[in-house]
Amino acid sequence: MSHHYYRYMKKILLSLVCAGFALSLTAQDDVATKKVQMGLAYQVGMNFNKPGTKNIERLGAGAQNSIGMNVNFSFTPNIGLATGLEFDFESFKYDVVATDKVYYYYVDSKIIKKEDLSANADAKLYNLQERKQKAIYGTIPTMLLFRTNMIGDFRYYGKFGARTSFVLSNTINDIGFNLTGDSLNGVPVASDNSNMKAKGDMFFMRSTIGLAAGAEWNFTGNTSLFAELGFYYGLTPVHFGEAIGGDDKERDMTMFQRINGVDDYLTFSAKQKQIVLKIGILF
Repeated sequence: MSHHYYRYMKKILLSLVCAGFALSLTAQDDVATKKVQMGLAYQVGMNFNKPGTKNIERLGAGAQNSIGMNVNFSFTPNIGLATGLEFDFESFKYDVVATDKVYYYYVDSKIIKKEDLSANADAKLYNLQERKQKAIYGTIPTMLLFRTNMIGDFRYYGKFGARTSFVLSNTINDIGFNLTGDSLNGVPVASDNSNMKAKGDMFFMRSTIGLAAGAEWNFTGNTSLFAELGFYYGLTPVHFGEAIGGDDKERDMTMFQRINGVDDYLTFSAKQKQIVLKIGILF
């Protein structure tokens, strides 16, 4: 994970720790009867993206690190709503199928969309071999919470619902070749395209549905520690696939193949599955 990511995480974590400390000073109710619990959580997990084209493959499992504020609202002692605000730091890799060739045009650190190509006559041509993407999401979980009664100092729970995320940042690191003369017939020169940007590459909203199971330990007063394991399935694609309107569905795409002399544009699209472990503290 880059220094850029660590700076984001440190700033967010400091703010959340301050907020959690303030909550702990004001919390008074017994943990079993509290109507609202608030606290801090850290989540780590793996992403499994399934590209929407046969020309591109997932390269191993992706990684997720998430920090945020969790809030539990109790409707009854056993049923509630789990929500909050989380920041997901994710990375995932793709590579191009060995028998295929995929290209894009770029200027400096900007990857050019099909509709913008005519306005960038000096764009360079790149043969993509492998891509690693890093994304930051702001996420709002909305999950039904089902809890047991206290069994000693513990109670166990299950969650079912959605996590809705919005893209805050997206960075692309590519491995491949520049082509001399910016021609498909040019000589390939090995080159890494780092810290690239592709406007509209990622779908602005990600919606996942899933379930989680965990345990809460009331270790002192009204303060509890918790741990849970969750599985989430993506309902929306990770990457933007088609133009929102108009007849040219390829206009916002950047990658293409040359087939019978015609540039055929394609996209990762990619549905996502996640397995995550979350730990945290509630006040």
